[in-house]
Amino acid sequence: MQLEKNAPIFLAIILLVLLLGSCVSHRELITLNASDPDNLDQGSNEILHQTGLLAPESFVIQVSDLLIINVTAFEGNTSEFLSEEFGSRNLNSSGRDFGPNALYYNSYQVDAEGYVSLPLIDKIKAAGLNTYELKTKLDSAYTPYLKFASTSVKLANLRVTVLGEVENPGLYYFFNDQTTILEAISMAGDFSDFGNRRKIKLIRRKGEIAETVMLDLSKSDFIGTEYFFVKPNDLIYIEPVKAKAFDVGAQSVGIVLSVISTAALLANIFIDINRN
Repeated sequence: MQLEKNAPIFLAIILLVLLLGSCVSHRELITLNASDPDNLDQGSNEILHQTGLLAPESFVIQVSDLLIINVTAFEGNTSEFLSEEFGSRNLNSSGRDFGPNALYYNSYQVDAEGYVSLPLIDKIKAAGLNTYELKTKLDSAYTPYLKFASTSVKLANLRVTVLGEVENPGLYYFFNDQTTILEAISMAGDFSDFGNRRKIKLIRRKGEIAETVMLDLSKSDFIGTEYFFVKPNDLIYIEPVKAKAFDVGAQSVGIVLSVISTAALLANIFIDINRN
């Protein structure tokens, strides 16, 4: 009898503990908050901190990269030849699609040995060069065959994968050599309610190895590192805060408690019926 009277109290205590455990503090929801003054309640029109930026490195072409290459020349039949040879892969042509599929089918892939094959000339070593260096090599390679030849080279696989605690995880393309990790996360819809800004894993391909680093976006220190700017094929994973485990557990326990409460109610009804 005493247990029946205290049951609601016990249930309320359990629910209160689960509720407190599933809470995420306001400070945990703010990026770059570690160095903010504790008494900063509103904008003070003052500089909070300054961090030196590393100049972003030029993207280095690697094996399996996709390249958009166009060649132009100012010479009668040569222009017609180039239009025929490169036309199917010229994204500058009217009516061309710029989606991921078009980028794949209208580009040249760097083979396993680091070379790219183009019309009219021998294979050109591309791996290890940036796009400007490859353009210079292509201009020289086409000079014996074309008058006033000029090439343009762009990476087609400027993409980053964002996973974990973001609103819209997935694969995203970017078209700026100075796209930051914060911009990449914003493309994925920003952090979810349980995104841990202190534990961001960045996996970056460097030649034949994959480098994994743990970043703390609650501090401004990472802005001055090479990881502030994303690179093609980067993978970003945002870990959840511990409160998410409590939140999931609270949902499960809530269901269990509901079942127990229903069973206890039915048992009381059954006991009352038998007494009467």
